Amino acid sequence: MPRPDLIDTERISATIEAEAEKQRREDDTFGQFERDIEQTWADITPSGEVDESRGDLLDQTASLAALDPQVPIGSRRGLRGVKWLVRKLTYWYIRFLTDQFNVFSGVLIRHLRSLETRLGNLEAATAQPVDQAESTASDCLDDPPEPSPAVASLVADFAGVGPCLVLSGGEGAILKAMGDRGIRARGVEQDPDRVLAGLRSRVDIRSGDATSYLADVGNEGFSTIVLTGFVEKLALTDLLGVIDQAGHKLMKTGRIIVAVADPANRSRVELELGSGLGISPITWRHLLERAGFDASLEPCSDSRITEIVVAHRSESRPDNSN
Repeated sequence: MPRPDLIDTERISATIEAEAEKQRREDDTFGQFERDIEQTWADITPSGEVDESRGDLLDQTASLAALDPQVPIGSRRGLRGVKWLVRKLTYWYIRFLTDQFNVFSGVLIRHLRSLETRLGNLEAATAQPVDQAESTASDCLDDPPEPSPAVASLVADFAGVGPCLVLSGGEGAILKAMGDRGIRARGVEQDPDRVLAGLRSRVDIRSGDATSYLADVGNEGFSTIVLTGFVEKLALTDLLGVIDQAGHKLMKTGRIIVAVADPANRSRVELELGSGLGISPITWRHLLERAGFDASLEPCSDSRITEIVVAHRSESRPDNSN
């Protein structure tokens, strides 16, 4: 019985890659599909991140599976349309599942925190000791409100074109303003209610502590890091650590944007409870300049945040993203 001819997989892969490269040159939509699929894979990975130092995630997948997930659309009109439709439906479905999982995680966190509170009340009622951390001064202050449209728009205007990180993300006002300008951005927010609101707005927002996320995210080379919200409740020592960490996450031409209210404008109660927490925009500029940035104050039409700080990495400052 004659043996079947062997399939030249290398030749087939080369043909597919050549066709894909042709499509990239002729139609920018192909490149957009590639970026959409890469974002989808990033969304469904456990950490929600793409490790740039280990190469493109799709390249790793193709190497491990011996299959290229980036199948070209094709040059024939009918076949191309069918493949394009399959791609869009696949991306939509994976994104839909991811959003459902994120919403479920947020609700689960809320129920777990409610359960912890109830158990604490039960232990207190039965005169049993409760292992709870001591309240800090920041716990007595309300979280800053969501940035106004004026603040979100101004921050987005000064953001770089590369990937951006917004800490804290709130309900996604700044993320949405960046997305409207075609800027790829992600945010981190600790309040589960705000995370859920952001997910409903279809923005990339993660649940977690902003300070811890900044320390653990890895040197990804963000073009812009926005500091707002949570930094208004940090002491000076913690703020210096945030500036240092942010400097290591920026690309060579990266920038830091700070959108905070001036503590001097706080009410009397907030001044007493938040003594030593948060600094004014002009002090932010001073600290960023000492850290090696060229910083400036930009006026804002918002009644609460009247100025934002825009700090570019100085030409002489080395790149810390590697």
